[in-house]
Amino acid sequence: MNNVRPASRSVNISDEVLCRVAQLAAQDVEGVASLSAPRTTANPLGKPVTITNLGGAISVNTYLTVKPGARAVAVASAVQNAVKHGIQDMTGVTAVHVHVEITGMEEEA
Repeated sequence: MNNVRPASRSVNISDEVLCRVAQLAAQDVEGVASLSAPRTTANPLGKPVTITNLGGAISVNTYLTVKPGARAVAVASAVQNAVKHGIQDMTGVTAVHVHVEITGMEEEA
């Protein structure tokens, strides 16, 4: 049995799956109220997370609103880390850029 080789396999992960993983990671961060994006020419559907394939790695854009009293810079930094590590840990795909845009603050009740 010396000529038995392990099967070489590759897995393709869709952009939708990567977006969903990023959404789940971002939503778990303290201070995030919701994920929402304005409709723009770059994002005509207003998706809260977009993925750009960079040939083996990805760039992620995340749009969110923060809770009242939350420090936007701290929330954005925590979201960057959570999204990057969440994607890499769950899928093995390298997220080389994670951009976070704060689109607003949730209104106080």
